[in-house]
Amino acid sequence: MLSQAPRLSRAMLVAVSLFLLFDFAALGLNVWMSVKIEREAVGINLAGRQRMLSQRMAKVLLQLEDAQRVGAPLASSLQELALTTELFDQTLQGFWAGRETEGGQGERVFLAPVTQAHTRQLVAQAREIWAPYRELSHHVLTADAAQLPLRLPPVVAYAKAHNLELLSLMNALTTELETLTRREATRMRWYQGLTFLLALCNFVGVFALSQRRIRRASEQQDLLDEVIHKVAACVMVLDEDGVTVIKNNHTAERLFGRDPGELIGVRFDQLVVQREGDVVGVRPDGSTFPVSAERHPAFLHGRRLFVETVHDVTEQRRTEAHLTGLAYHDALTQLPNRILFDDRLRMEMARARRHGQHLAVLFIDLDRFKFVNDHHGHEMGDLLLQSVADRLRACLRESDTVSRRGGDEFTVILGDVHGPDDAAHVAKDIVQRMDEPFHIQGVTLHIGASVGICLFPGEAHDMSSLLAGADEAMYRAKMLGRGTYCFHTQDTE
Repeated sequence: MLSQAPRLSRAMLVAVSLFLLFDFAALGLNVWMSVKIEREAVGINLAGRQRMLSQRMAKVLLQLEDAQRVGAPLASSLQELALTTELFDQTLQGFWAGRETEGGQGERVFLAPVTQAHTRQLVAQAREIWAPYRELSHHVLTADAAQLPLRLPPVVAYAKAHNLELLSLMNALTTELETLTRREATRMRWYQGLTFLLALCNFVGVFALSQRRIRRASEQQDLLDEVIHKVAACVMVLDEDGVTVIKNNHTAERLFGRDPGELIGVRFDQLVVQREGDVVGVRPDGSTFPVSAERHPAFLHGRRLFVETVHDVTEQRRTEAHLTGLAYHDALTQLPNRILFDDRLRMEMARARRHGQHLAVLFIDLDRFKFVNDHHGHEMGDLLLQSVADRLRACLRESDTVSRRGGDEFTVILGDVHGPDDAAHVAKDIVQRMDEPFHIQGVTLHIGASVGICLFPGEAHDMSSLLAGADEAMYRAKMLGRGTYCFHTQDTE
């Protein structure tokens, strides 16, 4: 027995070390995953912004063409072209080689280069299209008044010919980054689960070894207490009934707000309960906190006991909620962003196919919004966008979805429409509501909206063609004089 004691001591030391290693590994993985997902969310958001920037450049070029034709001032449009061109170029170069660029809120962020083969191929294709686009835009920006009439038509023609292809590549890049992020998060959750399981199995081993030592040498009775008190997790040992606490560590006392020894004899189902579908810990003052709990059986002197490990997951829930908000909602208007909108559109299209229903997608672009930004400042523009979001919500049913696509563009899903008239009624209501004055901080603002409508399955067969059709119809509404709506029809493609 004496010769076995050193071997048992070494085994116990190894087991405790491994448990601490696995415990800190699980914590490190959680922190690392949170940082990684937040960094990848930056890439997803910036990829989505690229689409808005490419549309904005095309729109500015058309505005320049119109302004030059009627002799209107060009300075503000040229300035906007320079800003959007530079920001698009910075972000595209960041996706290719990594660089610092401007984030969604104007902050400076580092955009890491994409490394997966397919995403690099998408970026490479976009760079091939962008290189002459950038060069032609540069010629326009450096032209004097006499050179501009000669340099503007080539870049306008190039934008018309290649803008949709560039949009398609940016959409594909965004989708690919979302897929890679979900895949990476799933893999990391498996690693976390495995690490936690190994830590728990190792703890069971620690517990078993400690009981063996207690049986072999009564003078080492306090070994189990020493082990579990060194564990960072909350550990409680339950009696054969699986309910009564017969041993716990100091972490458990701190977590549940109890004095030393106060947990002994307490029923576990009074400490950890299920409320509204969530598992929570309960403190003496009645306050609760979210927890995760794992139970494993252990045997001591022929008795079947239970080892309960409890983790406070408050910070984890807070991190998940924060990341979810960042990833799926627009920070300014609190509307669903493009990622959440596209996910809901996929579900609505699948449901429409199953039940033989129809749906409509509306693409909304605000008229004269640039005038508000230029003359009243971006802060007033942000307040206006929030008011626009409120009016759009008021025009729709609870089952419909409205999202901010980016800039001054919004998209809407109308589910279970019975024909073009239903969609036209909503579009007309939106146009009328946007035409009404906005009163913000003592200032009266007048804008409008151009709305494009595409019906599924009549005029589009998949999500890409549905969005592209609504976008195309919106541009035709713009060309008809703004402040109206247009339907997409297949003979316009």
